[in-house]
Amino acid sequence: MAARRPRRPPRPRRRRRRPAPRGGAVTRYDPDDPSARVSAHVTEVPGEPEEVWRAIATGPGISTWFVPAEVEEREGGRIVTHHGPFGTSAGVVTAWEPPHRFAYEERDWDPDAPDAPPWATELLVESRGGGTCVVRLVSGFFTGGEGWEEQLEGTDEGWRGALRTLRLALTHFPGLPVASMEVFGSLTGRSADDAAGELLPALGLAGASPGDRVDLDGGAPPTTGTVVDAGPRGVTLHVERPHPGVLEVAAFSHGGTTVAVRAHLFGAGGTEAAAREAPRWTAWLGEHLPGFSPLT
Repeated sequence: MAARRPRRPPRPRRRRRRPAPRGGAVTRYDPDDPSARVSAHVTEVPGEPEEVWRAIATGPGISTWFVPAEVEEREGGRIVTHHGPFGTSAGVVTAWEPPHRFAYEERDWDPDAPDAPPWATELLVESRGGGTCVVRLVSGFFTGGEGWEEQLEGTDEGWRGALRTLRLALTHFPGLPVASMEVFGSLTGRSADDAAGELLPALGLAGASPGDRVDLDGGAPPTTGTVVDAGPRGVTLHVERPHPGVLEVAAFSHGGTTVAVRAHLFGAGGTEAAAREAPRWTAWLGEHLPGFSPLT
């Protein structure tokens, strides 16, 4: 989910190189490189390796859990990811080893810093049997990252949320087309914690816990679903109304405080639902959060 920004992640611990997952894929990331600055995650998802591969290494697949994307499906191919008001990022596929290893580098991720090291992202798929796989993701500066730690702020939160959506997409919506809804706005004069302290209570989500049933009415865009993740700055819902999918409301730091409502809506009618709901959320945020300014 555009989000690679609020908190600084901890520096990765030094550890031995992990063994290759089944299928023979070997990571190029060296955790013992003292100059590496990365965000690393592991999650278990339903599906056979080929199904999970399509989700993590193709444009339509990446769009179901991260952001809208296009991928030329070959080593040396181009990958483009679209981050709404935060712009578009282009990279080069550096590993294409179906169904186990996909990697790419964004070499010009900051046009104002031509000397920046490449931003590398690698995903490994390991079969666990019984129709499940483990996905390992590493993203950041595999080498030469000293002095660039600030750029990693929010990466842990962003990838953790995206992989949670991947798990939900493969569990509840495998193979279905997706439409993205993204509403972002800046909020002046408040920290991300303060913004969340206004946003979540206004929606009746303060104190929400995983498993809670939610029915947003009373002025908020009508939404019905189940809480799958909740924290001090945001809540993620598996929703049935207004359209089946995954909805996240959150506040985070990105050169200031940003409030976001993001959704992946699956199946027929998702595009129409996204177009209908985005202006409703924009209007609601403007009415309930003084100082909210939409980002477009």
